[in-house]
Amino acid sequence: MKKFMIAFVLALVFSFQAIAQTLTATVNRNPVPEGEAFILTLTLDEAQNNSLAPDLKPLENDFNVYSVSNSSQINIINGVRSDTKQWNIGLIANKTGEVSIPAIKLGKLSSQPIVMKIISAEQAAKNTTERGNTSSSQSSQPRYSMKAEVNTPHPYVQQQVDYTVTILDTGGLQGDAPYFKDNGNNDWIIKTAKAPTVDSKTINGKTIREIKFHYALFPQKSGKLKLPQAYFRGFYLTQDRVAYDPFEDLFGNTLAGSGFGFADMFATQNPVNLVTKPIEIEVKPIPETNQGSWWLPAESVELYSEWEPQNPKFMVGEAVSRTIYIKATGVVENQLPEIKFPSIKGIKQYPEKAVSESRLNNDKIVSIQKAVNVYIPNTEGKITLPEIRVPWFNVLTNRMEVASLPATTIKVAAGKNTVAANLNETAESLENLATVNNNNNQVSSALVATNSEPNQENNYQAYFMLALAFLLGILFSYLLFKSRLSPKDEHQSEIKDYRSYILKKAREKDLRGLRDGLFEWCSHNHPEQKVLNLKEVISLNPDKEFEQAINALMKGLYADNAQDWDSESFIIAFENVYKRSKSAQKLKKPLPELYHQ
Repeated sequence: MKKFMIAFVLALVFSFQAIAQTLTATVNRNPVPEGEAFILTLTLDEAQNNSLAPDLKPLENDFNVYSVSNSSQINIINGVRSDTKQWNIGLIANKTGEVSIPAIKLGKLSSQPIVMKIISAEQAAKNTTERGNTSSSQSSQPRYSMKAEVNTPHPYVQQQVDYTVTILDTGGLQGDAPYFKDNGNNDWIIKTAKAPTVDSKTINGKTIREIKFHYALFPQKSGKLKLPQAYFRGFYLTQDRVAYDPFEDLFGNTLAGSGFGFADMFATQNPVNLVTKPIEIEVKPIPETNQGSWWLPAESVELYSEWEPQNPKFMVGEAVSRTIYIKATGVVENQLPEIKFPSIKGIKQYPEKAVSESRLNNDKIVSIQKAVNVYIPNTEGKITLPEIRVPWFNVLTNRMEVASLPATTIKVAAGKNTVAANLNETAESLENLATVNNNNNQVSSALVATNSEPNQENNYQAYFMLALAFLLGILFSYLLFKSRLSPKDEHQSEIKDYRSYILKKAREKDLRGLRDGLFEWCSHNHPEQKVLNLKEVISLNPDKEFEQAINALMKGLYADNAQDWDSESFIIAFENVYKRSKSAQKLKKPLPELYHQ
């Protein structure tokens, strides 16, 4: 009986303790503007000897949990002890409207659910205007918001769409630029169109910073498409109410506003998550007027070329290089068509692999393709190089157009090796005849019997040896020419001192290496563009003497003897331009970042 009474008393004590334990949930603000954080506080009374943690997984469906902290408090009043434990959970809702915080479990205890009202930035601003600047309206007024705008609601497939993302900042917002999530559908190509712009405007009597990010989007298929949503992750700082500034009593508030930042040492980071609303547009398919041509929707397309050397004289057996450029506004580099070089009677052609790149020009994406073709005539007389055409679709006029290089007639003169070439053809014929005779014993015997004179046999051998030597010489010259014609990629990454490299190549009269070194030097000084030809080198370094030196270099690149090129004049002109470019680079200052973290 005594044991029963003890057990009964203990059970009664524990039951009173269990009844006394409660788990309550509160929030620090409601309603809450979208993208902004609020604090959910869970309070456990009579928490002595409790080591459990609340189950926060149910929150992950509709909220982002960005922070969790806990604290304990013990009070003893008139000898009676009470223990309280709190969990502060930082939350950001994933959607707008009425969003329920579910009941949170802690062991056998559960908190009550709370219905949160998450209002959009537009609705919050409207509420503030209707209520005026009252304290209740201030609590739900959005500090920050983000929206997206598009200038072309009905573009053609692969046409550039200007996409602007705007962040409104009431002050103190920090973070990186917006970003896009890859949905794996490859529906869009996204390019940064220009640097962000910052402006100020007044809304409801408040000065707000307006930050705009500019993008160029290219839809990759037709039909109804959702524009990619932009996401922003940042924060703002607030003064921690628990902590205090230890220098405030000594110096007052004078240092707090002087830029020393003592207050920031005790500030709290409050996260801000923003996302643009979904926007759906109708993308039009390729029009029938394209008629199966390469689809190139652009605002403008130019086709131009340059010869190397300039104003060349065409001669049999001598190489002349022609560079053809396609320049298109409003497309990316992989949208440019490959230039086709049709076969031409009387000329051998050796086209190199085309190189393409995109640049930013006047806030527009401009793509340029460079195609080099080497012509080696093998016949004298007049030869017509056919017209080169690039059909494209003008998105400004909705019409098909054609960019073209007109047909060009060249006059080919006899080269130094013309006689040798004719001798080569004769030798090849004799060699073929000898091969046939070796395969036919009867014909071979008859031929030997007919041509039994020793002098004639020696002549055949001489012709054969001459033809063989000439063929080997042609093959070696061609391989050497191709190796010199193609720029070497390997020394692009090895150039550490551009000045020393260029001067070394100039003194060695290695004109190909010198040309490539100039390209790398200019590309290094102007990272916004990749220099592809010597005309761009001149335009980026305007100087009369340097321009003359570059023109002399272009003539020397395909001259018979590079040793005739005047290296000293080039070095003097280059040194003057190099010194000015170094001074200009020192004066350049980077733009200040819009966001700092």
